[in-house]
Amino acid sequence: MANCTKEASIVIMRIRRRPGFLAAPVLFMLLQPISVAAEQSAMVYRGNASSKVFHRPGCRYYDCSACTAEFQSRERALQAGYRPCKVCKP
Repeated sequence: MANCTKEASIVIMRIRRRPGFLAAPVLFMLLQPISVAAEQSAMVYRGNASSKVFHRPGCRYYDCSACTAEFQSRERALQAGYRPCKVCKP
């Protein structure tokens, strides 16, 4: 419970007192915003300098030889004049 919010900790304590209660879906919903925000802040987008298209990690074009530009956010890539990849849809 180290990365939980105070509200999530209270819900977890209440769940533990109720045997048979489906805790996993509730915990997933409570913890998801924390993990999604952390993941997005660590994400580095790569842009193809030739085509001006940017990609997210995991895209098949992310490691292309022309993908030399790096952006810390989707907004920065857009501000630099790059457009989102149609495959990975960042």
